[in-house]
Amino acid sequence: MKAIRIHEFGPTEEVLRYEDVPTPEPAADEILIKVEAAALNRADLGLRKGTYRVSPDQLPIIPGREFAGPIAKIGATVKDFKVGDHVVAYTGTGGYAEYAVAKASEVRPVPDGISSAQAAAIPTVFLTAWFGLLEDGKLKPGEWLLIQAGSSGVGSAAIQIAKHLGAKVVATTGSEEKARRLRKLGADVTIDVSETDFVPEVTRVTGNRGVDIVLEMVGGEVYEKSLEVLAPGGRLFSIGGAFGPIPDPPPVLTEGRRATRFSITNHLKARPQDLRQLDAILKLVQEKKFQVVIGKTFPLAETRAAQRYLEGREHFGKIVLTM
Repeated sequence: MKAIRIHEFGPTEEVLRYEDVPTPEPAADEILIKVEAAALNRADLGLRKGTYRVSPDQLPIIPGREFAGPIAKIGATVKDFKVGDHVVAYTGTGGYAEYAVAKASEVRPVPDGISSAQAAAIPTVFLTAWFGLLEDGKLKPGEWLLIQAGSSGVGSAAIQIAKHLGAKVVATTGSEEKARRLRKLGADVTIDVSETDFVPEVTRVTGNRGVDIVLEMVGGEVYEKSLEVLAPGGRLFSIGGAFGPIPDPPPVLTEGRRATRFSITNHLKARPQDLRQLDAILKLVQEKKFQVVIGKTFPLAETRAAQRYLEGREHFGKIVLTM
């Protein structure tokens, strides 16, 4: 089969090799999936650079934390799935390939009407937004939520989840065209940060009070300025600094405000049963209550171009590889 492998870490996409590798065999508790689509994530960039959860002695490795397609083969002890079932897997690695294995516990069924590209684009962003908003953010109906980088995959998912939960949403982005698309997804207020400083604008739209929650994923100055717009009792949770550093540990704040970090990988490691929340999210997608935003697709052979595109700041929503 064809796959993308990393044999040595490196700062650019040139370390990604498109090559022939043996098709994996599923162990007793595993499923072999014929991958039709695999989504890209910023964690894949960290893995490529050697800064994300993989040591040199684990190379070569196939990236790709989430992928979807039909089941090609099942292990001896797998009971809940059969060959031919359409599924989505959330494994952490292995998805940039024509076939990939996943433990049965890492796989969920895909309902009718949802394509493999849509299914592959769901787990990281929707689960991050869902558990981040509800558990770290403690989001309540009627509260104000500020989403930094609203046009990212997590941002577009968070807008929809927040509106589903009855919150009011301010989303930042980098152009008026992206702002228009965010309003169509449900954002109450959008701020084009290429033209406007978000701090006074957020202060104005919330009646000088500030927001109850900030979902922050940019880092650097954006993180620091986001703390300025937290209302008393407000919560900021960060899912990592894509373009700048974030404090570690998070700063201690006043007037009941707090800042935390959230990782869906760590969350599911501690509570693997929470992957089943995907079933409810997939149902909402099937019912067209949630929209899966895919900005661009690339064939597997063009993974280098796909990662280069992800590293820019032009995309809207998720980037997906197709086989």
